[in-house]
Amino acid sequence: MEEKAQQLAQASQYKTEFMANMSHELRTPLNSLLLLSRLLAENPDANLTPRQIEFANTIHGAGSDLLRLIDDILDLSKIEAGRAEVDAGPVVLAELLGDLEQALGPQAEEKGLTLAVEISADVPSTITSDMQRLQQVLRNLLANAVKFTDTGGVTLQVGRAGGLLAFAVRDTGIGIPAGKLEMIFEAFQQADGTTSRKYGGTGLGLSISKELARMLGGRIKVTSTVGEGSVFTLLVPEELPTTATAGSRASTSVSLSGSRSGSMAGSLSGPTPLRGPARRVTPAATALAGATVLIVDDDVRNVFALTSALELHGLTVLYADNGAAGIRLLTEHPEVDVVLMDTMMPDLDGNETTRLIRELPGGRELPVVFLTAKAMPGDREASLAAGATEYVTKPVDLDELLALMANWVTPPRRPRRVAR
Repeated sequence: MEEKAQQLAQASQYKTEFMANMSHELRTPLNSLLLLSRLLAENPDANLTPRQIEFANTIHGAGSDLLRLIDDILDLSKIEAGRAEVDAGPVVLAELLGDLEQALGPQAEEKGLTLAVEISADVPSTITSDMQRLQQVLRNLLANAVKFTDTGGVTLQVGRAGGLLAFAVRDTGIGIPAGKLEMIFEAFQQADGTTSRKYGGTGLGLSISKELARMLGGRIKVTSTVGEGSVFTLLVPEELPTTATAGSRASTSVSLSGSRSGSMAGSLSGPTPLRGPARRVTPAATALAGATVLIVDDDVRNVFALTSALELHGLTVLYADNGAAGIRLLTEHPEVDVVLMDTMMPDLDGNETTRLIRELPGGRELPVVFLTAKAMPGDREASLAAGATEYVTKPVDLDELLALMANWVTPPRRPRRVAR
């Protein structure tokens, strides 16, 4: 039995490493696809027809869907291997709910559905939890509710129940047969898995959400009536201990009453199809105009996409396809303001290259922003320990990247740091 347990643990480790490598290999071309399709959709030269802009939007949307699938598979792999982590901190509920409405509002509107939020008067304004994980679970539940609802609407009710915070997602959708309520939380399982099914998907979202709820110290319960709708309720503590693990559980029943309600609408931002044709120029891009950036990356597709996007926003771009060449360029170009560093490269990887940069004259102050498709626990910490200034997972959001770079480059423009 001990030998079998060891074999299972080893197989799980191999599976996790495989998924991490697959994530990296898929994210890198996706980065190019999303960046370049966005540039096309923005139509900066005003030479595309509305139909062509629509094509670019469709490509961008399809790439975003693929990215979400990759994220789901990687999340499940990390959870199964016990390598998923929670990062407890203050969560402002108004901010959390606002982000969710911005993300799901347009989808509901497109289907002619109402999307409302009801908050009980006794709900605190701030709780202690993992903002990213909490948002991930709620977004999964809301996205499912919108997906399986054709008429009526979706309501997110927030209240208290026995010391726990309850997020109840109610819809007027197709409902789930009683015999399949437990099955839908199993990985790759769906209420309708036939070839004639109406709704697509992989069946991973609820499985991941169930495990994430446990990591947050809570659970998910569901009630449903076929033809009338479903209620998925996430129950979590208001104060998540920093020692919370994937095995921690809390159970109770919930009744929401005495709520104050309001319906808010938002516009989709970020994973979103762009509207073109005008190019968006952000304040960050304006602040960065004239700055010099060095990209160190061995993937020519990623370099081409990043270079095209950055040059359109007025930056000067230098490029090295390996760590040694990157260090040489820094000694030849002291005007470099910021470095965009890939993690996985032959010979000198991003971490080792950054360590060597920090040893150069003036190199300790140079901002080095990691753009990586490697997203397993410990990777970020290893890069920061090597001297990374920031750590961003591919595919990157261009506006967020420009804003991040602007934080380190201006104002005022930093002096030239690295000299021969």
